[in-house]
Amino acid sequence: MAVNERLNPANDRSNAAREDTPRHRLQLDFSSDAYGRLQEIRIASGCKTNADVVRNALRLYEWYLDQKRNGFSIQITKDDVLKEVEILL
Repeated sequence: MAVNERLNPANDRSNAAREDTPRHRLQLDFSSDAYGRLQEIRIASGCKTNADVVRNALRLYEWYLDQKRNGFSIQITKDDVLKEVEILL
C-alpha cells in the first residue's frame, strides 16, 4: 500500500465496516496539560472528536513504525534546508 493510501482515513482498518465490527470503549486519563494539547490538536486538525484525533495518531504512529522497521528515515524540508528527523518515544 502506498504511503498516501496508508495514511488516508478511508483506508484505516478502524474505519472499515464500523457497523459490522465490535467497538471497544476506552477510558483514558490525561493531565490537564495533555488534555489541553489534545484539544489544540483537535481544533488545528479539524477533527470533530477526540477519538478521531487518537485514531489519526495511531495511524501515523503505525506508519512511522513500519517505515522505521523497513530501514527508512524521515526527513523534512523547508526551502533548500533538509533535516533528518529522529522520533524518540
